[in-house]
Amino acid sequence: MSKAILSLVSCILFSVLMAGCSRLENKQSSASEAHTPETSKAAAPDGPPADVVRVTVSPVDITAGGNADASVKILITKGYHINGNPASKYQIATTLEVPQADGITPGKAVYPQGVSKKFSFSNEAIMVYDTEVLIKQPLQAERGVLKTSRTLRGTLKVQPCDDTVCYPPRTLEVSIPVNVN
Repeated sequence: MSKAILSLVSCILFSVLMAGCSRLENKQSSASEAHTPETSKAAAPDGPPADVVRVTVSPVDITAGGNADASVKILITKGYHINGNPASKYQIATTLEVPQADGITPGKAVYPQGVSKKFSFSNEAIMVYDTEVLIKQPLQAERGVLKTSRTLRGTLKVQPCDDTVCYPPRTLEVSIPVNVN
């Protein structure tokens, strides 16, 4: 009978120890989850807010076999800027890329002149866009293209900066509504 009691006590002790270890593991797991990159990112972001650079595009009307320009407007939040195109030395240029699709062939994007500004992170003034910029995207419709509405999809690569630092480049989706007459 003493062997039975000893076995029972051993099982109870083992169960209590395992329960205690399990609670300790859960507490450590919860503490480590509180410091994961996902939750820490909100407290210490790696860059400016996602909407610091916004893009709008007006609809484009084009005749079959004709040409037209899409106007891609970039709105930049006050206190930020993006690099011009062409970019200054060591800077990443703002670039618009629109592939051919649905009988519409884009030409080479036309970028406006940037503004020359001096910032604390650079020894020289650099060419930037701030507040608002308009990029012209030439389009040509094939002669036999279907006369209908469509949306051309492209990308806009920008590198947002503030007065002290430049952040990693971002790629924004661009949708160009096109109506072929």
